[in-house]
Amino acid sequence: MTEPIKLQILFNENTERGQQKFSFKYVWKKSFSELKKALMYAILFLSLGFFPLKGFFGSPFPYIFKYIGFLYIGYAFILVYQYFVAKRKTYKLIEENINDFKTRDVNMHFITLNQNNIVIENPLNTISSIWEKTNYKIVDKYIILNILNNSLQFIFTSSEFKEGDYQTLIDYLQKNSKHIS
Repeated sequence: MTEPIKLQILFNENTERGQQKFSFKYVWKKSFSELKKALMYAILFLSLGFFPLKGFFGSPFPYIFKYIGFLYIGYAFILVYQYFVAKRKTYKLIEENINDFKTRDVNMHFITLNQNNIVIENPLNTISSIWEKTNYKIVDKYIILNILNNSLQFIFTSSEFKEGDYQTLIDYLQKNSKHIS
C-alpha cells in the first residue's frame, strides 16, 4: 500500500479571487446559450408577427406571433437580470470568503492524495471524495476538479503549488479519475 501524498496549497488572495471569478464566468458561459436562443426566437416570432404576409391579414396569427415574440424578449431580460444579480452576490461572497481565509491560518490548505480518494482541506472545511466520483477538466491555465459526482467544484492553478506538486496532482488525476471534455 502506498503512502498518501500531501500537497500544500499556497494561499494568495489575488489568485483565489481570480479563480473564483473564472469559475463564475465559466458557469455562466453555459447559460448564455439560453439567452441566444431566447433572442433568436424573439426575432423569429416578431418578424413573423410584423412581416406583412397576404394570408395573415385579418387573422389572429400576427398577434399571436407578436405576443410570443414579446414574451421571449421578456425572458431574455429576465436572464440578463439574473446574471447581474448573481454576479453581484457572487463577487460579494468571494470577498467574504477571502476575508475568512485571511483571518485563519493561511498555511493550512492541503490536498491529500491516497490510493482510494482525494481529500481537500482548508481552515473552513475538509472534503473527501473517492476517485470514482471525481473528474477533472483542464481549461486554459486552470484545473477544474469536480468531486462527489459534480456536486462540488474546485479550481487550481500551478501558481498555488510548490515546485513539482502541481504535476503530481495532474499525474494522480490522470491516473485515478476521469477526464471530461
